[in-house]
Amino acid sequence: MAYFIKNLQEGSRPAPIGYSSWIDYWERKTGRNAPKCHKTGCYEFATDGAHVQLEYGWDEWYIVPLCHKCNMQRGQSFVVEGPLVPVNPNNSIRW
Repeated sequence: MAYFIKNLQEGSRPAPIGYSSWIDYWERKTGRNAPKCHKTGCYEFATDGAHVQLEYGWDEWYIVPLCHKCNMQRGQSFVVEGPLVPVNPNNSIRW
């Protein structure tokens, strides 16, 4: 599913204990590999577990795999393919 998101400035937070990176967190939570950037129209390798929020939604933070260039588009809004994994593990994944 596609989501209209905004990229957050707080992307440098360390990954949760037990995870090597935010990409590792996303992959283990979804059971999927993250080989490419999830921004629509970008085909670069996913290097970053980006911190994002839904453009028209709650203040909840999510992780989505992006290439470094797309992850540096802080404060900008764009479309990504899900799933979006919540930073708070008590919340549900948006498939």
